[in-house]
Amino acid sequence: MYNKAILIYNGKAGQNEVDNIFKQIIPILSKGIKHLMLSKTEKAGDAEIIAREFGSDFDLLISLGGDGTLHEVINGIAELKTPPLVAILPTGTCNDFARSLNITLNIKEAAENILNREIKSVNIGKINERYFTNFVGTGLITQISENINPNTKNLMGKISYYTAAVKTLKEQDDFHFKLTTENETIEDDAAMIIILNGTHAGSTFVPVKSIDLQDDLFDVFIVYDAGLALLMKYITQKENFEDQVTKDEIKHIQAKKIKISTERNMDLDTDGEVYLKTPIEISLSEKNIEFVTGKLK
Repeated sequence: MYNKAILIYNGKAGQNEVDNIFKQIIPILSKGIKHLMLSKTEKAGDAEIIAREFGSDFDLLISLGGDGTLHEVINGIAELKTPPLVAILPTGTCNDFARSLNITLNIKEAAENILNREIKSVNIGKINERYFTNFVGTGLITQISENINPNTKNLMGKISYYTAAVKTLKEQDDFHFKLTTENETIEDDAAMIIILNGTHAGSTFVPVKSIDLQDDLFDVFIVYDAGLALLMKYITQKENFEDQVTKDEIKHIQAKKIKISTERNMDLDTDGEVYLKTPIEISLSEKNIEFVTGKLK
């Protein structure tokens, strides 16, 4: 039984949609939460403000929404002395971090999972003065996000990501970068760089065994022109590329600290949100965040 919980939900969702979700989840949550506070966001940034202001007052913070809502919530609680336990009720387009935690996308089952209290302490990334849960990327990944039609994003879900990916691959230009870790420095031209903390991107599982939310390491992928065809095949057919890829196509390294600079300031996709630019420094947060997960394997 949780004593006090706060549920932060996206106010941009239609009232009928919100009412329907609440009809499904409130009866379930009320069985295991003594005091439940509902807090609606009105605009971008509200979830972060609410989480920072009230997070320490609650045993449990529930993020109802997609990766963007969760991104704000984590930035709100990352520097609290006593951050709450975090649960996710996924209602977004990709729900990548929920997938990484093996959380079901069925909203009623996800609510029931919260009451099961299966908990995992998870690495959180820090990018300059901000935080992220799932990934940071530049180049192709950012252009895919920018090519998604916001009018069809929620209706088409991950199909819109695949469509945007195909369009972007045809238009992609290389960029020059310098990437430094605690072990090496790489300077080259690439089509995309993505730093993964979670196991999913664009709602698709990344089939690389080394990705682990608890290993204190980021998995860095540098995608060259030669790897674009392989990436296209992977995105559209979900094929496992781990045993097929060569270093001339996609270079994969692991690191705790990463610096990236580019010849021109480039947009960054951070957990699906595009608002930062290079250069960047990435490191692990000083403390892990505890999440309620789906059924642990």
